[in-house]
Amino acid sequence: MKCRGIGCLLLIALLLFCSAGCSESSGSQGEPDQTGVVSPVDHKGSGLLFINEYEGGHAYRTPSGTFLVLDLRGSWTGMGRQYGGLAGEDLRLFHDRIVADLTSRGVSGDHQLATAQELFDSLSPELQELLKGMSETSGLTMDEVLVTNAGMILLTDAILSDRLPGLPEDLPAGCSGIGVWDQYTEDGSVIFGRNWDIDRASMREYMEFLSVVLLHPDDGYAYANIHPLGNVYLESGMNEFGLFIELNNGGHSDPAEPADRQNTASVLVDVLRECRDVEEAVLMLKGIPADLSYILQIADSANAVSLERGTLDARVRDPDDEGLVIAVNHFIPPYPPEWNDWIQLPRTDEDDPRYSNMLRLAQSPAYMGHFNLELMQEYLMVPMEEGGAYHAGTVYQVVAVPETRTIWLHACEYAGWEEIPLASLLK
Repeated sequence: MKCRGIGCLLLIALLLFCSAGCSESSGSQGEPDQTGVVSPVDHKGSGLLFINEYEGGHAYRTPSGTFLVLDLRGSWTGMGRQYGGLAGEDLRLFHDRIVADLTSRGVSGDHQLATAQELFDSLSPELQELLKGMSETSGLTMDEVLVTNAGMILLTDAILSDRLPGLPEDLPAGCSGIGVWDQYTEDGSVIFGRNWDIDRASMREYMEFLSVVLLHPDDGYAYANIHPLGNVYLESGMNEFGLFIELNNGGHSDPAEPADRQNTASVLVDVLRECRDVEEAVLMLKGIPADLSYILQIADSANAVSLERGTLDARVRDPDDEGLVIAVNHFIPPYPPEWNDWIQLPRTDEDDPRYSNMLRLAQSPAYMGHFNLELMQEYLMVPMEEGGAYHAGTVYQVVAVPETRTIWLHACEYAGWEEIPLASLLK
């Protein structure tokens, strides 16, 4: 459900007087548990709007009512049950809409399920249990849960294979990110900004399902996953220590796809569950062979790095400047000599100007030394043709401040920037 302006006041009124919420759901096992009077602000002091409770899990929305925030705790199956019980109606709506979309694009139901099963098989046992738990309470079958989990991947494949609808042939396909600290920020603190890019026109209708899901597993650190509902693999996330990770496709530099390796988007969940800082995360990721080539940006309260993780080797490349790291969708030269036989040269500035644009803009007098929250948001919105990285493929954006465990989320052409203070919920 979309909420704007005066409509948000109506939402709060509904929450106060009838506990309806923007997306209150009941699972297949009955009505969600509710205790006491539902408050428009949660009892943990996060500033989020409290919606509902189910088997110990809690559902909130951001202050405007735009984005759903789930707080799940316990075993992986238990957290899955909480997920399904709190968000079942939204999961059903998301599933039915994206399946219809995929079918209209010529993606058969058999192919959808086969791809979804393949993704499920590549995930860790913990994430598999999470999905199984969702199927118990969401009202979706297990097959429907799997297709929902794979929905954005299936839609991405359909868009990139057909370049539809209207996606220009020369449009960069992939994400970008920038980390700034020390001499680049007002107070020296780390701020990270990321663009999640595929095709805004095709994906804008799914931004009502963009969510932040916090998981407190019995067997690891708590972490938040920033993703459309039901997608349990990780592409952007932060843990209780403020460790932030975002993933960019690196297939241009290394298109190999070796078999029988751990899914990187699943591995990143393990990294956030087990690591406290950049150093620990890099060490863990370097020790696990990559299934696909990715550029991984990792930030904590001290600094940020770009880990170019190919299928044959990985490195933390030198920062672009003291206090600055920028990443797009190709590895940045110079490369180690032993990489020359398997790493492809980057795209030219003419083909993809984002890296050069972002570097030049960050080092300009208007930004260098002045980065703060508002300026990072402004920076991410500078169009590619005006010297930035924002383009028709940019779907949503994230700004993260590891020191305060806070993120800001923006769904392009759907909703404005929303603050999501995670510190109190990640405890």
